[in-house]
Amino acid sequence: MGDIFLITKRDEWCLRAGRLAQMIFGGECHWIKVGRDERIPDDFSLRNPRILISFLSPWIIPEYILDKCELAINFHPGSASYPGFGCYNFALYEEADTYGAVCHVMNEKVDTGSIIEQRTFPVLSNETVETLKYRTMIVMTAMYLDVLSSIRVGKELKPQAGINWSRKPFTKKELNDLCVVTPDMTDEEIRKRVRATTYPGFPGASISLAGITFSSLVPDREPLA
Repeated sequence: MGDIFLITKRDEWCLRAGRLAQMIFGGECHWIKVGRDERIPDDFSLRNPRILISFLSPWIIPEYILDKCELAINFHPGSASYPGFGCYNFALYEEADTYGAVCHVMNEKVDTGSIIEQRTFPVLSNETVETLKYRTMIVMTAMYLDVLSSIRVGKELKPQAGINWSRKPFTKKELNDLCVVTPDMTDEEIRKRVRATTYPGFPGASISLAGITFSSLVPDREPLA
């Protein structure tokens, strides 16, 4: 098989993904776990991965590294309608009927490569950011297992016809802006923003009055994992 590199974060879902990769590829899998603020090491380009797999990795892989790979894929926790930052948040804000996850070819620009597979499911009327993330991770992990199994047996991964990203990737600034509430907003707009930005451990929607910032209540506990 040659060198296979898996890059993940260090959370529970990523630990599951890493163990699955080791189960499928054995010693051929080089698993790199990185923190959110860790930078790509200078010597990474010398490792010459034949296959590069990203599962919730915070790294944006440079084009010169991607060009060396026979296959470089990423698993994105959002459907083709929600590339970039804040995919769960914007899906809830826009009151999407369906959501999901995609496996796509990596380009240097985040969430723009050809989509290999998309799996979707209906969004519930009482969905929260927390439940949407949890349900998405279950679907994405199942897809990840199937895709890695296909790689293991030498099956060619081809872009899925008729499925393309429907917009430019959302940016971190757009997500930050979504968290802001102002006095001139309607009650409905405020409720939508609060629903779309409430997640355990994060500030949630906020408003600034007289130089003081007030934040909406968020659950005081660890999120579902």
